[in-house]
Amino acid sequence: MISVLGTTGKYILQPSLVEMHRESLEWQSATALWKRELSFFQKLLDQHAPKNSNLEFKKQVDHYQHLITYYDGELVDIFRKKVRDHEHKLAAMLQELKESDTEYFTEHGGLMEELKAFQKTFTELKHEFFAFIEKGFSAY
Repeated sequence: MISVLGTTGKYILQPSLVEMHRESLEWQSATALWKRELSFFQKLLDQHAPKNSNLEFKKQVDHYQHLITYYDGELVDIFRKKVRDHEHKLAAMLQELKESDTEYFTEHGGLMEELKAFQKTFTELKHEFFAFIEKGFSAY
């Protein structure tokens, strides 16, 4: 496989392709972090949920349990696959010397926007979840 960070005698990488590769690597790292964070959230719920029998508390636990299950078991994995596939397309583009493939550039922009939107949603979930943890375990 051709390295996207170097040059060969056949071509010189467009700076934008190097930047796209860097962004993709950052998102791959982000998805791995999201998986670890979701695992931690699950452990917190597992540890503290049995300690409280308040109905409202149980509803909140149920709500977060569903989100964690959906994000960890499905959504983050979908994003990981999309980023991985995107990187494979970049490698294939470079292998075939098709550095001007406009479809890739369009796809990249769409994927980056999708990931940024999820990151914002995930950050909001974290804030809400930790507020629930801080308040919930003592207030219920």
